[in-house]
Amino acid sequence: MKLSLARISLIAFLMLEFVLSASILAAYQTTVTRQYTPPNSDSETLAVKARVLELSESLRSMAAHIASHPKTLGSLTTDSEAERSAHIANIRSFFPDAQVKLQPLSSENASMSAAAYASSVVHARLFEETAKVTGAASGHLTLTTTLPVTDHTNTLRGFVIIDKDFPELGRILKTIPGNDAYVELQQTGSGGIYAVLAQHGNETLKIASPKTILDLPNTAWRLAVWPAPTSGLLQNYVLAWLSASMLIALIIGAFYFVLRRTLHNDLRAILTLFTDIRHNRLRKDYAVRLKETKQIFNMMYELGKLMIGKQKRVASDATLDHLSQVNNRRSFEAKQQELFKTLAQGWVHSLLILDIDNFKQVNDTFGHDAGDALIVQFGKILKDNLRSSDFIARLGGDEFCVIFPNTPLKRAAELESRLRSNMPRQIELASGVPHRLSWSGGLSEYNRKDTKENQALSRADAALLEAKQAGRSRTSLRAAA
Repeated sequence: MKLSLARISLIAFLMLEFVLSASILAAYQTTVTRQYTPPNSDSETLAVKARVLELSESLRSMAAHIASHPKTLGSLTTDSEAERSAHIANIRSFFPDAQVKLQPLSSENASMSAAAYASSVVHARLFEETAKVTGAASGHLTLTTTLPVTDHTNTLRGFVIIDKDFPELGRILKTIPGNDAYVELQQTGSGGIYAVLAQHGNETLKIASPKTILDLPNTAWRLAVWPAPTSGLLQNYVLAWLSASMLIALIIGAFYFVLRRTLHNDLRAILTLFTDIRHNRLRKDYAVRLKETKQIFNMMYELGKLMIGKQKRVASDATLDHLSQVNNRRSFEAKQQELFKTLAQGWVHSLLILDIDNFKQVNDTFGHDAGDALIVQFGKILKDNLRSSDFIARLGGDEFCVIFPNTPLKRAAELESRLRSNMPRQIELASGVPHRLSWSGGLSEYNRKDTKENQALSRADAALLEAKQAGRSRTSLRAAA
């Protein structure tokens, strides 16, 4: 059976479904054994935390307001007890339900600075010393906070100490439904022992370590929560399994469709590459997305470049003269046929035939190798001194032809004159064998009245004969009748 993306996706889904089912079953069995849900963080518990923090923050805000008052700093730095008492009385008039004390810094309590900073959290004063041991606190809770007072140089000058009764602290915990959890408000004591400040709920739930510990920042307290056993446990796990299965199915399905579309895109790019190779061309970029496909595609692209290069070389060899490396007669005829079709549209083209003077004498005197060298150099000279748009061809022997596209006869005569003036007067056929270079030419133009493609060539050939009869090393012109 052949693999497909659909089969692979189905196998992946079944494997993930097996792992999910095993995980859900293991979690369910573990929960049933322990009979408790994961740590409780329901809205009621979080609301209790927020209200307790609100109480502590109000006390810290009161202390911070007093500590920042300029008279507070003055009262701590003055030696007048009367002035300090007057300021404290003034403060208490604004906060009648709180006990405020100002503790100036002295040599006896200078060492308290670090401890004072640490004790600046809000905490409850336990009026029964046994509460630290037994874990039972008095129902009457007084909250205390201590804040340092510094001067403009950030030097510690004393402390603001505030005591305030908060009888409602114990009542806050009762907002949690009694059957849902057992909650304790605990305060850290010496030796890491926690005293219970307030409690609410069914204490029989306290059979193990707290499921949830909620720290209360800037206080010495924490909330310990023991949740009640979960009801409808099986239904919850079945619902979780169904939800997770649907999510896996959606993810696998999306992955399948995206991968299928990406593969189709890459296969289209490969097909486009093969089509381009057939037409001897390559694009700069192909839309291949997958890295794995890209590696194979790059190999095919390089092979395509080699094939196209080879085909172009073969095509070039078929159209180029192997000796002079200019176009051959076949290419000349194709070009002439192409330009002849444009004459009816009003285009004008010119034609120059060149014949190397005394070429036979070179062959007879120095041999055919020297004659070949003369052909090679003459072709190179033509390419170096003509426009890139001009079409150069060797018709045979020492006869060359230049087509000037979109060029009237008068302009072609100027180009011929420039070519003749730029040509070297002498070339070297071989080491120590100089040769005076000269050539004769016949110039004509294609005319829209011509009925045959070779009529312009015939006129240029007749003009070349005139140049030779007139003494060579010159160019004759012959316009259309």
